[in-house]
Amino acid sequence: MVRIPIWISNRHVHLSQIDADKLFGKWHVFEVVKDLTQPGEKATKDTLILQWPKGKIEHVRVLMPVRKFTQVELSISDTFALGIEPMVRISGNLQGTPGLKLIWSAGEVDLPFGAIVAKRHLHCSVKEAQDLWLESGQNINIKVWWERGLVFENVEVRAKDTYELDCHLDIEEANAAGLKMGDRGELVK
Repeated sequence: MVRIPIWISNRHVHLSQIDADKLFGKWHVFEVVKDLTQPGEKATKDTLILQWPKGKIEHVRVLMPVRKFTQVELSISDTFALGIEPMVRISGNLQGTPGLKLIWSAGEVDLPFGAIVAKRHLHCSVKEAQDLWLESGQNINIKVWWERGLVFENVEVRAKDTYELDCHLDIEEANAAGLKMGDRGELVK
């Protein structure tokens, strides 16, 4: 049995450098509040407002480092609140996704695309993937046993030399199973 640490993700924004400059100003320094599980990934003190015709969500955390394209990761409930179509996608697969407006003190950005519900996924190094007989892009299942135990199906493997082993679930998925940060699941092939 292979035990996999669980990382629970709430709504957040990954900004491009261009959008970060428009929203916070060119010389803004993002203050890190904590390191995340994957090396180099950090949560900042900074937050944004997301807006779309049906509603808005305030205090959405900005994560660093900057990316090539701005990406907003939401829960399915968040998409209902904003009035946008929920599109479950692996991070970085943004083509055809809905956009929305990002707002903060220095400005606004009308994002033409980039709002996703993150597909559940397993991060692992290439060596860990080999040791577990997994391949990047493969879909696996992760079983959790707690009082509300269940099996998370279609967990996409993401193998990269810089990744460390953990399964990323969004907050709604974790709540459905009664999970908390650091709980572990079992790899089911």
